[in-house]
Amino acid sequence: MTSSQPSSLTADEIDDLLYYTRVNEKDELVKTIDELAQKHQCNKDAILEAGIDPETGNSTLHYCAANGLTGLVNRQNVQGSTPLHWASLNGHLTVVKLLTEAGADMWIKNSAGHLAMFEAERADKGEVVQYLLEAGGKEVESLGHEGQPSSEDVQDIDAETSQDGSAAAGADKDNDVTMDEAGPG
Repeated sequence: MTSSQPSSLTADEIDDLLYYTRVNEKDELVKTIDELAQKHQCNKDAILEAGIDPETGNSTLHYCAANGLTGLVNRQNVQGSTPLHWASLNGHLTVVKLLTEAGADMWIKNSAGHLAMFEAERADKGEVVQYLLEAGGKEVESLGHEGQPSSEDVQDIDAETSQDGSAAAGADKDNDVTMDEAGPG
């Protein structure tokens, strides 16, 4: 049976966790976390939470953030859920904001096919849903949405329409435009 907290990590175990995080050795970090969780018969999150330098207060999360280890931020569990899924589901808006700012990918679906936003919606976490809608909308706007015209395209169409009115007039016609009518191309 695994507990939610390790009995206690040794100074060397904490050093290993912080070292692998500090030098951006993701594979070694993950391996060490797995080994310590098994050794202490606790879950991996408990190992991460216990990995705090007693002198500086720096934790593995501090170093992950400093090194941009988004692989851990976007790491999926066996159900395919990321930390963002869990923070969203539980309505932790501050954590959701921190995760998205740290590079959490809000478009990852878990094995049930759900985005973090869906999990928040399903759990009736309106503030989180609203934040993710706004953040997702900004992301889509900055990247351009496939199948949708960009804002520049809309401006170009509006400019052409206002110059000669032909686009608006053509839109009212019931007949399709033939190649002859379209002109050279």
